[in-house]
Amino acid sequence: TTTKSTTTTSTTKTTTSTAASSAVAASSSKSLLFSESQGAQETPKPTNFREAEVFGLRLMQEGEYERALKAFEQSFKLPGSKTDIIRTKMISGPSPVGGSSGGTEGKKVYELDEFEYQAVHYNMACAHSKLGNVADSVKNLESAFRFGFDNYATVRTDPDLLQIQTTREFENLMMTYDGKNGFLNPLSFFRSKK
Repeated sequence: TTTKSTTTTSTTKTTTSTAASSAVAASSSKSLLFSESQGAQETPKPTNFREAEVFGLRLMQEGEYERALKAFEQSFKLPGSKTDIIRTKMISGPSPVGGSSGGTEGKKVYELDEFEYQAVHYNMACAHSKLGNVADSVKNLESAFRFGFDNYATVRTDPDLLQIQTTREFENLMMTYDGKNGFLNPLSFFRSKK
């Protein structure tokens, strides 16, 4: 919060300064932002999933689990690596293939792929576990499993999940997806994917 007000103030000073001192104010504003980012005081504004994920993982390493959780939640709203083209009907104009007027135009969009969904849910499970939120952690682990995450040995030994690994909810989840003691549960193939 302090960083945002400092940045806003320096930006305001830059826009209200005279033309002659504008360049000096802009360069001091840039150096202020640069020095803040060097000290890890500035909160970056991720522009895509990967940036938000890396920022969240860094916060996890620093022990800032609440902020990491917010970064992971933000990554859901950002573009991922899966591309898609959304076609919409043009209001007017010639058809691109001839014939009657109209046609479609495409817009390229980036969405999260299944691996990014696996990663964000797993990372959120770890953050919730560190915060002691057993139900939320197990719920996110289950979502990661539904998206195809199946490295159960890692889940059972990950130190970030230590707080939930001895709970009944965790064991029930692992029995559903992995079976007892790491043996495959043959009925887990028939689970419903929601």
